[in-house]
Amino acid sequence: MSTETDDSGLLRSVFPPDQIDRLFRICDAHGWKLILAGAVFGALPPVLGLQSGYYMTVLSEMYLFAILALSWDIVGGQTGYPSFGNMAFFGIGAYTTAILVKDFAVAFPAAFVVAGLVATAFALVIGIIVLRLRGHYFAIATLGVLLAAQQVSRNLDITGGASGKILLETPSGTEFYYLFLGVLVAEAAVIYYLSGTRFGFVLNAIRDDEGKATAMGFNTTYYKTAAWMLAAMFTGFAGGAYSLFNTFIDPQTAYNGAWNVELIAMALLGGSGTVAGPIIGAFGLHTVIEVVETYAVGWQLVLLGLAVIVTVIVIPKGLVGSLREYASQMEYYKHGGMAAADDSADTDDSAAGGDSP
Repeated sequence: MSTETDDSGLLRSVFPPDQIDRLFRICDAHGWKLILAGAVFGALPPVLGLQSGYYMTVLSEMYLFAILALSWDIVGGQTGYPSFGNMAFFGIGAYTTAILVKDFAVAFPAAFVVAGLVATAFALVIGIIVLRLRGHYFAIATLGVLLAAQQVSRNLDITGGASGKILLETPSGTEFYYLFLGVLVAEAAVIYYLSGTRFGFVLNAIRDDEGKATAMGFNTTYYKTAAWMLAAMFTGFAGGAYSLFNTFIDPQTAYNGAWNVELIAMALLGGSGTVAGPIIGAFGLHTVIEVVETYAVGWQLVLLGLAVIVTVIVIPKGLVGSLREYASQMEYYKHGGMAAADDSADTDDSAAGGDSP
């Protein structure tokens, strides 16, 4: 018992709950300013001289994974429908851009836009089928979509089959850096805006209790499909940029199953159901994975598995969710906790007794 008290005291001394609560209040009150500040800060490295090389690539990939984690969270975190097939949208976007640019000489900006639209249209068709399912049935069905899309791409001539496509004429690394950053900022802004609208509230209501949301008169199928398509559009944009960024695309790269697990782990680690959580998780986990790839090659998937296990056991609500819950609990105890609630109930009972004849 003393250990728990000491641990709690140490935790409170390192992370004062009132300061954490204050930090959340500031973030809630200045969300748009924080997004703008993040965009400006993210735009600085190339301006300060970082034009190419390893660190430029790592930063670009961090933005890419943040886009993917944030997209997964629209359906997996905000709506409560965990998908294992988001990389299907990524692969479709990647192949769309690769085919249009290499085989039809379409300009990259136009191909990039088409990639997002094709992924969105695919999500509409697939969503009508799989969004009728719930829980683990939905998760397995989306995994089937990913495997089927990979196999179809492997057997088509226009995709280059199993050999894939090599893309040599590509924009510069700086252009891709700003493209990934721009998509990430746009996606964060859209999700932040939607989180305060009826659309966002209904998605959260579906996550908490879809039956009650339906009973309240909401067309949950419409909202789920719209969220699914929004996630597919941003994932398709990410894939559309990645094929040329990587200068090569094949079925294994486009529909990377390890990445599918990685982006889910990022969203869960940072805090699903929030705007900042998936971005923080993506930046943090990708940084650790890069370090492991540099100094302990071959242990990346081991680290990824451990990250998933530790997250689920230690901080099931993720970093942001756990900190918010911690601050809320300390606020609750600061105002008397259960004793205050009991006193309030006794007061109400006494008042009720005094009023009775």
